[in-house]
Amino acid sequence: MINYTDKENTLKLIEIEQLSLNSTLSIQKNLNRQILTFMKNFIGNININVDFNPDNKSFKYMNESTSALNKSNKNIFYLEKLLKKLHNLATYLKKEPTNSKIDIKIKNYNKQFTAAINSIYKNTSAIEEFIHNISLIDLSELLKEVNEENKVSQEEPINEELTNIAIYSDELENSFVENTLVISEIQGKVILPYKIEKIREILLDKNEKYSSLQDVIDKLYTVPIKNYKVSSIARFKEAYKLVAKKEHGSKLKAFALASELFFNYNLHPAVITACSSLDELDIYLACLEDSTLEDFKFFAIKYEVAPVVTSNDSV
Repeated sequence: MINYTDKENTLKLIEIEQLSLNSTLSIQKNLNRQILTFMKNFIGNININVDFNPDNKSFKYMNESTSALNKSNKNIFYLEKLLKKLHNLATYLKKEPTNSKIDIKIKNYNKQFTAAINSIYKNTSAIEEFIHNISLIDLSELLKEVNEENKVSQEEPINEELTNIAIYSDELENSFVENTLVISEIQGKVILPYKIEKIREILLDKNEKYSSLQDVIDKLYTVPIKNYKVSSIARFKEAYKLVAKKEHGSKLKAFALASELFFNYNLHPAVITACSSLDELDIYLACLEDSTLEDFKFFAIKYEVAPVVTSNDSV
């Protein structure tokens, strides 16, 4: 806050305030990095081929780390907003040092500062408590314990929300076309969208590696469905890869999106894998939120489910 009593040294007071906020911002960014490092080392190493148990320790730490990261990002946002306000104040004061409006602008800044700093202190307290708690953890032992607890039979059914068209196993061959994401519980695999022309190019270019068009599809466009069994973790990992590998974005941006999508239970993680860019994913999410998936034109999405068996016995 700017103690606006010495009007002759207002610019100096603003510079001191900037130094103070920049120091606080550096501390917040350091806390942010610690949270991101934990999330990378913990969530990134949890086995995927398991069913997610909400009573498991993994849920507790993923939930807490995501909450801490959100608080940290808010703190950084508040501080950067205050610093931008100070920069504008300094610029204004240099241009018009005698303008009486500077009093009102500083009062407005102080009001904004008070509201922001109270939230920052509260968030920081929770963040520091979380970081203290994870500093006491033997991460390798925790991962070992969590992955042991998460082991289940491969025959257990997958509980996923079906947000698009469902097709049956005997219809798949007829329904399957290019540029289609197929999520098949029956076959235990996901077939990513492809174009036949692209498959042909790959086959011609690397005919010593692939024996047929189907071979290219099997090896390059097919993913075991067990990779998506823990949907929350799979969403985190696939979102991170989309930003970091496909978009060549920063780790911070990748973690931010991964954390955001972690709890988006309506989003099947295979959809993230199928998207070739963030723009595609953003459009899909917008359509999903508005219940207008028919407007998503980048690729079709089909689910293969077991046929429903009905009895012919009359009552």
